[in-house]
This record gives sequence, structure tokens and C-alpha cells, in this order.
Amino acid sequence: MKIGVNLLPYNEIGGIAIYIQHLLENFGNLDKKNSFIIFTGRKMLPIFKFDYANFHYIETPIDSYRKIKRVFYEQFIFPFLLKKYKIDVLFNPSVSGPIFWPGKKIVVIHDCAYDRFKEFDSFKTKVYFKLMFCAITKFSSKIITVSNFSRKELSDLYKINPKKIEVIYEGVPVLPKVNNDFVRETLNKFGIDQPYFLYVGNWRPRKNIIGLIEAFGIFIKNNNLNYLLVIGGKKDRRFLNLEKYINENRLGEKVILTDFLTRKEISAFYKKAEALTFPSFYEGFGLPILEAQSLGVPILASNIPSMFEIAGEGAIFINPNSSLIFSKGMKEISFNEKLRKDLIKKGFKNIKRFSWEKTAENLLKLFCDF
Repeated sequence: MKIGVNLLPYNEIGGIAIYIQHLLENFGNLDKKNSFIIFTGRKMLPIFKFDYANFHYIETPIDSYRKIKRVFYEQFIFPFLLKKYKIDVLFNPSVSGPIFWPGKKIVVIHDCAYDRFKEFDSFKTKVYFKLMFCAITKFSSKIITVSNFSRKELSDLYKINPKKIEVIYEGVPVLPKVNNDFVRETLNKFGIDQPYFLYVGNWRPRKNIIGLIEAFGIFIKNNNLNYLLVIGGKKDRRFLNLEKYINENRLGEKVILTDFLTRKEISAFYKKAEALTFPSFYEGFGLPILEAQSLGVPILASNIPSMFEIAGEGAIFINPNSSLIFSKGMKEISFNEKLRKDLIKKGFKNIKRFSWEKTAENLLKLFCDF
């Protein structure tokens, strides 16, 4: 059987790219019989490249950041490539794909954030994602999602028959191992010589970074502490001007905006963090939670359904709508050593529920059932 993998939409390392990397590695380890025809742009080819005998990479001329050209290519040219390579089933790791290609399609929908949070400033982007969501849910053979919370969201918002939706959890991201020298070099690079809370992710409003900074400001003011807050992730001023907010609240020396971090640098930051703060208003899964738990880092997370489902008992859950309450959570997780040890222990236990091998096995079974 020939399994097509549509990687045309991706142009940078993020949550979905990490998801894809782990899946491809495990597909190659588990399946030596089927052929995987992997379609990707030039920029991301080295990121997704694995040297398995049954992996065949088709480099397309379209860069995904050129959205209009990419959409045109995906909808009107890509189907001819699928026909040329005689693809039996097409795997789309996110909400994208050739809508009217008549073959069997499996799509992964990680969450319904595009409906719940109107964050896009481009009318064309809004229309595209709305149409794609509606079309892909209708014309796909099977819809995969990553949590029971997201399954309910899809069913409620799009009136999809729950039998068409299957929940397949993600696994625990594997971070590079780093030694103490590299950790020290990384912290020195950013001028960090104090205890710090860590946030890892993007700057979208639903991530509630403004609320996190406000809570941190209350925490250090009320407790007169020399702590830092590290916002780890690529700067993205399309939605938030964090620098302006930080300066207006006189937190310029206390909040560090790292910009893009390598996976090794992220691993180094986890190693010395007081806690991972995850204050989102909305999430479908939350890979940083499993990353932190795998490295023995306590977690302070939002009390939203998906966080309970993924973090298990290995986190303190706080109302993300109250910066004052969130700041109290910061105090509790910093100074209650017994609580910290308990959260770390429960975090190690929790991650045993998640496995990329199991994720890949379940997906391969779906591919072969068609």
C-alpha cells in the first residue's frame, strides 16, 4: 500500500512539526512493508528527512509561507501528483489537504481554536480556515483528534458524527539531552542568574501571556522576590506587543523574551525552571506539559478540560482568568517543597500514559483498514 503524507503546509518548527517528526520516526520503525510517499517543501525537507528504505520524499516547488500559491498548488496541482504516485490513502497531519481529491483521506484536527478565538487579522486567512474546516470534515474518510476535549468540540461545533472521529493521543516529545555546561551557557546567553518561571509556546492571545505576565508582576511585588519570567518562543507581534506591555508595567528586567529557541536550548531551560507555567484559555492538547513532566519540572496550568485530561495529577490547576489567583499558585509551587516533589513524582507517572509508538501503531492500523 502507498501512504501519502501531506507536509506542504509547514515552514517552521512548532507543535505540529514536532508531532510529525515523532510520527515519521515511529512509522519507519514499525512499518517495513508499506511505502510512504512524503510530500514536502524544500525548506522543511531536512527537518522531516528519515533514511528508511520505504520512505520516498517528493520535494515540491511551493514554499508554504506563500499561502495563496500553496493553497492553489494543494487544491489543483497536488491531486495530480497523488494520482501519479498511485496513493492509496492520504494522511494530513493538520487541517489542510486537497478537498476534492477522490481518494481516501485521514486528517488530524488538533483543536477548534480557529472557531473559538478570532485571532487572524487577515480576512482571506479567516475565510480559508473556515472553508477548509467545513470541507475537510465533510470529505475526509476519518478524522483524528488528540484529546477527548477536542473530540467533543468537533462534534459540537461541526455536528460531526462522533463515530467518524477517533481520539489518538500524542506522545511525550523527546528533547535532546544536555549537560550542565550547556545549561549554564544557555542561561548565561540570556543573562539569567536568578530563579525563573518558564513559558514555552507562541504569542497568540489564547495563550494568555498577558495574564501570565500580570500574575508574575503581582507575585514578585507581593513577595519582594528576585525571580524572573522566561517567555520561550518565537516573537510574533501580529497579535501582541509584549515588549510594550512589559515596559509599561516596569518589568523590563524581570521578563525575558527569548525569541526562537533550539530544541537543545528549550531542554536547558526546562532543567533549571522553578515551574512550567501554562496559563492558556484554550488548548487541544499541550505538548510542553509532557515535556516538562518528562524532565521533572512542576507545572502550573489552567483549570480547563484539556489540561486536566493531559496533565493528570502532575500539575496545579488555576483559574486563568484571575491573575491574582495565578500569582498565588506561583507562590505555592515555589515554596512548598513537599508539593513540588509530589507534582514531579506524579508527572513521571502521568507520562507513562503517552507513547509515540502507540500513536503511530493506532494510525497505521487506520491506514491499513482502508
